[in-house]
Amino acid sequence: MRAVWKGTEPNTQFKVWTKAFTQRHEGRSSHPVFVSTDVSGPGAPIISNLTCQPDATIYLQWLRPANVYGTVDLYYIYYRPEDSFEFEEIAVNSVNNRLEHNFLLTNLSYNTMYEVKVRGGTYSRFFSENNKTYKGPFSHPRKILLYPDCHRAPHPNAETIRFEMSAGIIAGVVCATFAIFLLVVAMIIWRRFFHGTYYSLDDPPKAPPVLMHDWENDTGGEGGTYGPIDVHDFAKHVAELHADGDIGFSKEYEAIQAASAQEHHPAEHSQHPDNKQKNRYLNIVAYDHTRVPLRPLPGQKKAMEYVNANYIDGYDKPRAYIGTQGPLPFTFDTFWRMVWEQRVHIVVMITNLVERGRKKCDQYWPKEGSEVYGLIQVRLVHEEVLATYTIRKFAIRHTKVKSRKCGGGERTIYQYHYTNWPDHGTPDHPLPVLSFVRKSAAANPDDAGPIIVHCSAGVGRTGTYIVLDAMLQQVRTKHRLNIWGFLKHIRTQRNFLVQTEEQYIFIHDALLEAIQSGDTNIPRGSLGNYIRLLLKAGGNQEKPQPAFLLTHQYKLVTQFQPRDFNLVSAGKACNQEKNRSPNHLPTENGRVHLTPKPGVEGSDYVNATWFMGHQRLREFIVTQHPLPVSILDFWQMVWDHNAQTVVVLTAVDEAQGFPQFWPTQHEDLDSEHWKVHYLEEKLNAGLVLVEVAVQSLQDDYELPVRLVLAPSWPHTLPAATTTLSLVSLVSEAHTNYQNGPLVVVDRFGGTEAATFCSLTTLKSQVEFEQHLDAYMNCKLYHNRRPGIWTSQEDILFIYRALESYLECDGSHSGSSSDMAGLSDPVITMQPVTTTATTAISPLAPIKAPPSPLPITSSASPPPPISPTAPVIPGTPPPTCANGQVPSNGHATLTGNGIVRVPPEGMEDAPQAADIPPV
Repeated sequence: MRAVWKGTEPNTQFKVWTKAFTQRHEGRSSHPVFVSTDVSGPGAPIISNLTCQPDATIYLQWLRPANVYGTVDLYYIYYRPEDSFEFEEIAVNSVNNRLEHNFLLTNLSYNTMYEVKVRGGTYSRFFSENNKTYKGPFSHPRKILLYPDCHRAPHPNAETIRFEMSAGIIAGVVCATFAIFLLVVAMIIWRRFFHGTYYSLDDPPKAPPVLMHDWENDTGGEGGTYGPIDVHDFAKHVAELHADGDIGFSKEYEAIQAASAQEHHPAEHSQHPDNKQKNRYLNIVAYDHTRVPLRPLPGQKKAMEYVNANYIDGYDKPRAYIGTQGPLPFTFDTFWRMVWEQRVHIVVMITNLVERGRKKCDQYWPKEGSEVYGLIQVRLVHEEVLATYTIRKFAIRHTKVKSRKCGGGERTIYQYHYTNWPDHGTPDHPLPVLSFVRKSAAANPDDAGPIIVHCSAGVGRTGTYIVLDAMLQQVRTKHRLNIWGFLKHIRTQRNFLVQTEEQYIFIHDALLEAIQSGDTNIPRGSLGNYIRLLLKAGGNQEKPQPAFLLTHQYKLVTQFQPRDFNLVSAGKACNQEKNRSPNHLPTENGRVHLTPKPGVEGSDYVNATWFMGHQRLREFIVTQHPLPVSILDFWQMVWDHNAQTVVVLTAVDEAQGFPQFWPTQHEDLDSEHWKVHYLEEKLNAGLVLVEVAVQSLQDDYELPVRLVLAPSWPHTLPAATTTLSLVSLVSEAHTNYQNGPLVVVDRFGGTEAATFCSLTTLKSQVEFEQHLDAYMNCKLYHNRRPGIWTSQEDILFIYRALESYLECDGSHSGSSSDMAGLSDPVITMQPVTTTATTAISPLAPIKAPPSPLPITSSASPPPPISPTAPVIPGTPPPTCANGQVPSNGHATLTGNGIVRVPPEGMEDAPQAADIPPV
């Protein structure tokens, strides 16, 4: 059956369900579905000014429509001479949703009457790929006669001039005298009060005491079923909420929405006419009772004290965060005043400047050097770009402060900018987000002010971050958590926090991951102890299991099992012959795409997967040794993605089906659009380097490619070339080719290639952060290419190789900047057991608190280096076992086995009505 519901309000979310009726009874309601209507065109703008200008031009000014569904994305200007039947149309982008816009119509004709009108347009939320736009009604048309010198006002007569001059002289003298008197008085007041006020801004602001709400025991009222959950029961709790299509999550989130709807908190400052334009979104306001006030500046309007920001409580700490919107260009100065006045040390940003072609935030910091925003000077000291986030170090100074302390009142601010949140929905996996939350929160000193958290609107991703951080603290302290109660509480402090049901589900899945795995970010000085704990016997006292925690960690790493929809391209019949093994296939969200050939099905497929590195999301391509039918596909991949370094970990063996796939000195590889030709071959530290070039047949462009041949790594190596030395050699060889990814080839694109990428990534991480997270790295790789880890010995090998490398390295130097972390934390979280019937026993093995990135110490900082690449030490002398695993702990790699593992995905959840996407 079908039904069409007409006449609905645009840009509105509806809850829809069906129910069957008989003559005497009615049936049960179906499971409700949340649907949203598309936006509609905005109301009619109002033309506020239409005047003629010199050079045959007309100045047009109009006001934003009163009725808007979502946003006004662009305006259409229509104009025509009076004797014409057709209007000329000009499309103009809306600037930051401003209330007032203007435009200059040029190349017009004199002595002509022009008619002008304007209408607004809004992009569709559902058909954005086709740039579908809904146009609103026209403004009331205005007419203007354009003639020479029409911009000049009429001349007054002589008597009027004489009268106005005599009256003007008298008035001028009086006004000038009075203005001088006021100026003197103002200077005296400013010197006595304003200057003194900011002189003492170095002292912490004395905020009134804040009462903490008892959200920890909130169960949703009498007989409520929400309340706190013990960590031992959390896996079972989450599984029950996921049952029957996540119905449990829907009910909980609806209960939070209902509780929030009953709360009525005024936001008069946000609705003030002078402040409305300072709100990025009209429906995202700052409640008055938690609004962050700015110190009043003498002589300025009260509106200058407004910023769309609220204090938000943390776990056991009132006002631990400030939730705010992404700053607008005309609010940069108030944002930085808030940073200064609230003694903020950490700013967390969880949005990109532009997403899906729409501006989500404006860049409120200098690209380089320093900028002055109102009263605050901001200087960019350093920027470090990592795979999923960027860290920026700023030095800020108040231009009106005469500090009584050393350093001239300059303060250090760190911005943690998460750059891998998808344009819509939630991240593929919570581990990178958990790592980001832990590190950014731990970087905030105890005596610092609140952590500022913002996304675009400052509600969805902002709320997700705050809930995750607070619940991680509650788990660590109380071994229980009350997500429902905490979110219900903080929603009384800022509207719409955790904006969608999908984000609410993500929070639970992320915290389950945190409880099951513990914090696996290990300080370099604690790696040996961590390995011993992994290998310690545990479990049942009557039958202790060897390497209990390592076994548990391996089960978590390989938990994901792909289904058919995860392997659509790899499973197509036309692509079967391109796969060496059905057990080593790329998942859809991680596969490398080729430029498709028109009309040729499967021409975009190659058995290769993108792997994340320490500094880039797409740092590696892991692939199988090319088959005869896929050799040209391999070089097409190299050409398409500008890959200039290829590491080959297999030996050429024609009899076993592993042919040489690069050109020889006498024979090129030819394709329709390019050819690959041989350049030279040389030895370096026992490794063979082959230089080739891919040359275009359409122009003179040539792509140099270096192949590093290390057959059977890490099983068979020359005495002077050990496990980590190959990583160092390849890193040096790849230094000159940073634009493209590093291609790693083994037999099936399996264990050896994944091990090489892991060691490269973790070596870079430990040199930069003085910490490493092998668990996160291995699990993310497995989720992209299931089957790469065949046993727990593969994971142990990575730990052992890094331990040996660090022992050989012998020092803690080598960080790429002063963003290198602090002292080694203490392992605090104990194992957690459960009786829940889940596939993986949720045992949280070890808690190693995260490394807070950079707090400048009193010691001399290391010299700054270029942030584009970490410092890679050279190959060590033969006497140093650089990463060679000792014989008593060597994990023999047995090749690529079969591991197939349940999907970790979520259905798209509709967004709350009339709230911008986050």
